[in-house]
Amino acid sequence: MALTRRIYQTRFEQMHLRSKEGRGVPLVLLHPSPRSGAMWEKLQEEMERPTYAPDRLGYGFSDAPPWALSLEQYGQCTVDALKAAGLKGPFDVLGVRMGSIEAIEIAHQLPGQVRRVMAVGMPLFTKDEQQRQMEKYSEQPLRPLSEGGHVLGAWRGGFADRLPPYDIDDMHRRFVEHVLAAYPGAAFKAASTYPIEKKLKGLKVPLVVLAPHDEILEQTQRVKPMLKSSGVYVDLPELAQDPFHHRLDRMIELIRRHLPA
Repeated sequence: MALTRRIYQTRFEQMHLRSKEGRGVPLVLLHPSPRSGAMWEKLQEEMERPTYAPDRLGYGFSDAPPWALSLEQYGQCTVDALKAAGLKGPFDVLGVRMGSIEAIEIAHQLPGQVRRVMAVGMPLFTKDEQQRQMEKYSEQPLRPLSEGGHVLGAWRGGFADRLPPYDIDDMHRRFVEHVLAAYPGAAFKAASTYPIEKKLKGLKVPLVVLAPHDEILEQTQRVKPMLKSSGVYVDLPELAQDPFHHRLDRMIELIRRHLPA
């Protein structure tokens, strides 16, 4: 089945969502920031189960919210779009980084529907680390300059956390997503005030944490003492940055093992 792309009204502007029909328990896919749901297209093509991949408000082809939203409000808008798209019954949620935090929030908002949550990387930053991250993100919004220097700066910035050899086509896709983001650091700022420890303690569904050995491994490892007996932590030293791009086959295997349809 081909991907379907539609726009749905939420309580705070309109949200763009990619979906694909299939058999089994649906899987909702939540992107990190400042990415978009476009990062999931190859995965959606490979999955036999139904999949839903929204662009978070302010990212991709979704509208920017009218003001700075809380993480809870981002989650509410995603739930609005999923309901408008006709998602009913139980489903699983998979998130990456900021998407991991939003996945936990959606499990709180729909405790009777969310079956399992999978988090790929958990940005559990200390207050000092959050401050440094916000300083980094504060430089990311593109303020147009007549000579075009803002474009070159954003392009070079995309290479900051990556090692060669570079996939230039993928880097260009990331650059476009950066340009589309109204404020690239908005979701991170919302997550910085989110009571993640309290939310993890109150989580009533199984949580699977996948830990690639990337630049936030230390932060992801902090989730270990917070996991309940039903939780699973999977150390993945063979994986690093961007596992859904570089090792899609391995990620599909892990999804099928820990989130069976």
